Amino acid sequence: MDAAILCDTLQAILPDRMIEAAAMEHGVIARQRKLEIVKLVRALVLNAGSDDSGTLADAFRRYRGEATETVVRGAFYDWLDEEMAVLMECLLEHAMQYANSLPVHLPGILGTVDDWRIFDSETVTLRNALAEDYPGSGSLAAVKVHKELSVGRGCMTYCHFGPAREHDAPHLEVDERYRDQGLLVDLGYASLKFIGSCKLHGAKYIIRLKNNWKAQVERIDRGEVQAALVPGTDLDMLIEDEVIVLGGRCVDAAVTLGQGKKAVSARLVMIPGPDGYLSYLTNLARGTHGPHQVGELYRVRWEIESDNKLDKSGGRLDQIRATTESSVRILLCAALLHSMVVDVLIHRDNLDRAECQEVRRAPLHRLALAYALRLRHRELLVALSCPGRAHKHWSRLADLLSAEGRDPNWRHRPSVLDRLLGLTAPRGRPRKKKRRDCPRSAAPYRTTKPRRAIAMS
Repeated sequence: MDAAILCDTLQAILPDRMIEAAAMEHGVIARQRKLEIVKLVRALVLNAGSDDSGTLADAFRRYRGEATETVVRGAFYDWLDEEMAVLMECLLEHAMQYANSLPVHLPGILGTVDDWRIFDSETVTLRNALAEDYPGSGSLAAVKVHKELSVGRGCMTYCHFGPAREHDAPHLEVDERYRDQGLLVDLGYASLKFIGSCKLHGAKYIIRLKNNWKAQVERIDRGEVQAALVPGTDLDMLIEDEVIVLGGRCVDAAVTLGQGKKAVSARLVMIPGPDGYLSYLTNLARGTHGPHQVGELYRVRWEIESDNKLDKSGGRLDQIRATTESSVRILLCAALLHSMVVDVLIHRDNLDRAECQEVRRAPLHRLALAYALRLRHRELLVALSCPGRAHKHWSRLADLLSAEGRDPNWRHRPSVLDRLLGLTAPRGRPRKKKRRDCPRSAAPYRTTKPRRAIAMS
């Protein structure tokens, strides 16, 4: 990550003119007063709170230190009203539109669709006084953030808020937006209607097979079969009668789910795992994705769980103690914008890494970069107030964030997506060993010597 990537990303997600124009449009600044809206928004997004106090208290201290005119605490909290919440929602919508405009990076088996979309939700517990606006299920008041994550762009591309009491499935509607896209969802969204909608609108999908679904096998394309197969036989019966012999081998079959007009057809893939077989339903072509590749693609769904952890650990999404509905929306948007800054920086760094073929450079880690941004947020606010990309603050900050945000475990513990994107490297020499014990394949990643010197050693 260089100064250009850092500067362009922050100015694209937190643009001065857009913030000022939206503030005037929605009445955030209804009259001439002390509020400096750009500094306030940036303090809310980049600060993300601390262990000693909340996001609003830290944002107030940061804003009071950066603003040209002093403001009292009561006046600051009066600004966090409905108009300010609408402004933050507009800014989040602008950031998601910017994320959708980024180039897609999907090498290998990921590139058979235009993009892969992952859907999930995360629940945030609120004060009991907000139970009327956000009724919860386990607690009196809670809000649920419904998210859509783009694998090819590495960040959230759509979200909306709702009461935690509502189920996840109604919040995902498959339509023409997802034509030629791939969808990765958990069992909360899986249904026969979802499978039928994907077929109708030309979307690819991978889901787990629910335990209470009765799959009727029509054809077996891969697997050991010891007897004649009668089309339409229940899968559990075929396994119990040993018509289909598992024995640690993969199974690939065409199945039918449901009955009558609600019946849908799908491809069933069964893969041996550490605790038994893992069963998936998909409509990916057998010629492009085998059973193990289907399983690897579904494991990419963990990226949204990692992004949820970034929201809560990096942006402190789960530590919202606001007492008004508008303050809750402001803090939700601020935390999600903080995560989007981190994700976009990582995605653009990965694009630069792939373009320059710098395989020796470790990828950025979500949480490490988020902590580095929080640590350097005051310097970032100063740099944002200085126009010009070549400013010395940007180069220094980019170097610091790159050094502090790199993934320390990228060699010996890469994620599934890292392997699919090619962000891996051979392991080097064991600890407390000399350089001559380093494998030749890993030597370029562990030393700065020329290749000739490595060969001579």
